[in-house]
Parts: sequence; structure tokens; C-alpha cells
Amino acid sequence: MRIILIPIGKVDPAEMQMLENPLKTEFSCDVTIGKKIPLPAGAQNAVRNQYDAEVMLEFLSLSRETAGRDRALGVTDVDLYLPGMNFVFGLAGRRNAVISFHRLRQSFYGLPEDAGVFQRRAIVEAVHELGHTFGLAHCEDPRCVMRFSNTIAETDLKGPGFCTTCRPRVRTGEATGR
Repeated sequence: MRIILIPIGKVDPAEMQMLENPLKTEFSCDVTIGKKIPLPAGAQNAVRNQYDAEVMLEFLSLSRETAGRDRALGVTDVDLYLPGMNFVFGLAGRRNAVISFHRLRQSFYGLPEDAGVFQRRAIVEAVHELGHTFGLAHCEDPRCVMRFSNTIAETDLKGPGFCTTCRPRVRTGEATGR
């Protein structure tokens, strides 16, 4: 199993690197950082000042950077949304996922930056979206990383790891649904 992290647009390389070891540990696999790809112009919604997460995910999936990899996680710093929703922290497809750091930063909420809080949130969202690529659905366990979160407070409540029900499904590929 190999996971590649792909920066989409301008993303701090140090922030990409902070995801490597936690993802290696959580998924027990090789994790590498690929080459940066540009933001897809077709994803930008100038009226909303956001990027369509579905277009971002499709763009990532078509990228040469994802070739030969079992899973790919696109990481961006732009604000993502889905039609009908105000925003999303991330989105997953069958083998690829995308997350945004934009709303994971304390400064988005008018608070002083906190590197530890930001790192924890980024890991939670990365593990969550990659969990979906293994077929995991949202979990009812409030501490499981696969619990749905619609607010940053809900993201902060759940853990960065899988619960005892979800963890074996990732390792054995027994997950179903999404």
C-alpha cells in the first residue's frame, strides 16, 4: 500500500511533511509527498470565493501524480465547498481524496494561530478522508475519526484514530459503503 500526498496550489511544504508520519502510522504504509499541481481554474467560484471540491477531486484523479499509487490525498489551502453546502473540510472518492487547510487554522475563526491545534485538525481530516477511500462510512462513535463533522468544534471532539470497529476494516479491506 502506498499513499501519495499532493499539494494543490500554494501549500507550505512543512505543513505537507507534518502529515507524513501520522499517516504512515495510522495506515501502516508508505507515504510520500508528490509534486505540486496547480489549482484547477474550473473549480473556482469567484462569487463564493471558494473552490468546488468535486472539481478539485476530479482534477486530482486525472493528475499524472496519482498514477501507480494506491491512494492519493490532495492538500490545498483554498476554501472548499460542495453545491448545496456552505463549505467542506474535504471530500473523498474511490481511491483519492482532497482536504483543505483553510478552515482548520485558528486564524479563520479570528483566534491566534496554534500550531498544535492546526496539526491535530489536519491529521484528523486527512485520516478521515483517506478512511473513506477504504470504503469506510461515517461512524457513530463520537471519538472515532470517521465520525461526521460539520463544524470545527465537531472536528476537535473526535480523535485522530479509528475506533475498534473501523480500524480492522481499514487493515483488512472489509469496509463497505462510504
